[in-house]
Amino acid sequence: MTGRYSQPISLFGNGRDDALSGLRPRTFSGRSVTRESSLQLVAVYACQSLIADGISMLPVDHLTKANGIRKKLEDRKSPAWIHQPNPHQTTYEFWHRVVTSLLSDGNAFIATDRDDAGNVTALYCLHPQDVDIVDGPVGSKAFRVGGEERLFGVSQILHIPAFAVPGKSRGLSPLEVAREAIGLGLTAQEFGTRFFEQGTTMTGVIEHPGTPRPDEAKMLRDMFRKTHAGVKKSHSVGVLTGGASFKPITIAPEQAQFLETRRFQKSEIALLYRIPAYLVDSSVTSTWGTGIEEQNKFFVDQTLMPWIVRVEQAVSTFLLPAGEFIRFNVDARLRAKTKDRYEAYSVAINNGFMSRDEVRALEDLPPLPNGQGAVFIQPLNMGKIGEQSAA
Repeated sequence: MTGRYSQPISLFGNGRDDALSGLRPRTFSGRSVTRESSLQLVAVYACQSLIADGISMLPVDHLTKANGIRKKLEDRKSPAWIHQPNPHQTTYEFWHRVVTSLLSDGNAFIATDRDDAGNVTALYCLHPQDVDIVDGPVGSKAFRVGGEERLFGVSQILHIPAFAVPGKSRGLSPLEVAREAIGLGLTAQEFGTRFFEQGTTMTGVIEHPGTPRPDEAKMLRDMFRKTHAGVKKSHSVGVLTGGASFKPITIAPEQAQFLETRRFQKSEIALLYRIPAYLVDSSVTSTWGTGIEEQNKFFVDQTLMPWIVRVEQAVSTFLLPAGEFIRFNVDARLRAKTKDRYEAYSVAINNGFMSRDEVRALEDLPPLPNGQGAVFIQPLNMGKIGEQSAA
C-alpha cells in the first residue's frame, strides 16, 4: 500500500509465528495447536470453508438510503473496489481472505489505498498476525504492520474484530478459545491413523510354554510383527510353533469409544462456528425444517448473517460516504426452485408491488421494449375504499 504515503508496506505478509499469538503451548491432550495445524482437523477446515465460501460467493450490491428509501446504485456510479477490491484479486478471493481471517484469528485487517482526494481506490487484506494494535486515548487506535516502527491510522487500515470483549481492541480467536477441543480432535485423529499404520488384527501377547532366552523371545516377536503388523498384512493367517499361543488383550476402537469421540469433536467444532452439525457430520440427521430450502435459510440466518453484518457495517461506516452502504445479496443463495419463484413473482405482479421489469431483472433478463414492463398492475376489483371503478 502506497497511495499518498512515502513508504510502502507489505500487503501479502506470510504472518508471524503462532508463538506470538499464544497458540504454541501444548494442550492437555499433548498436541500443539496452531492456526495451520488446526486445519488438519477436517471439521475445522469444513466449517471455515462453509462460511468463507458461502459469503464470498454472494454478489455485493452498492446502495444508498434517503428519506427512508433504499436504492441500488448502478455499477458505473459505484467505486471500482466494490466490484474488484484490488488489481491482483477477484472479489471472491478478497472476501474469502477477509472472512477466513475472522474465522481463524478473530480479526480482519484491510489496508486501504487512496487517491489524492482521500477516496478509496483499492483494498488489501493483511495477514492478521502481521498487525499489532496500538491503543490510544478514548478508544482511538493505530496499527503497526510487520513490526515496523511507524504507525498507520484508522483511515489507512480498517479493523474488523469478531468476538470482542470490553477493554480489548483485538477480537478473540475462535481457534485459541477452542484449542483444547481442537487438540483432542487432532489427538483422536492421530490415534486412528497410528492404529491402522501400526496395528494388527491379532493384538495381544504371545505365550510360550517353555522359557525361551531373551534373544529367542525377541526373534519370535519380530517375526510375528513382520508377518502381521500393518494394514496390508491384516487378516493374514498366524502360525506359531513350539507350543506358543497368542492371546488378545486389547479392545477394539469402537469399544474404547474412539468413533464416538471423533463424532463428538465434530459436533463441538460445528458448535464453535454455529454450523448445523449435519453439515459437517453425515451421521447426524437434521431436525430443523422440512426441506432443503428451510435448512438453507437456517444456515444463512444463524451462521452466515452475523459474519456478513460485521463486514457490511464496518465497510459501510468507514469506507463509504454517509448514506451509502454495501449489502451482500443473500437472496442469491436463498433462490427458490423455479416453480416457487414464478408463483411468488405472479403474486407480486398481480398485487402491484412489483413490475414485470423488476421481476425480469431478478432473473437476469432485459426489460421489455418500449417501457411495457415498467407498468404496475392490479386486479380490476381492487381500489381505494370509497372510490368507484372507472369502468
